[in-house]
Amino acid sequence: MYEFQCGSPVCKTHFTAPTEDELMGAVAKHVAVKHRIAAPSKSLVQFLKDNTIREIPTGKSG
Repeated sequence: MYEFQCGSPVCKTHFTAPTEDELMGAVAKHVAVKHRIAAPSKSLVQFLKDNTIREIPTGKSG
């Protein structure tokens, strides 16, 4: 499970997704709609991955 917590001081958006790819899709939509950044740069995407996304341990062993 992956979690996103928006880093903007004026935004409290928080959500989770089962995979990083699904989460990044939702993050892209959030950035476009809420922050009006339709085409984020590679450096912005990397910043978001490094600072606003974390993997949540599920406690499952497999």
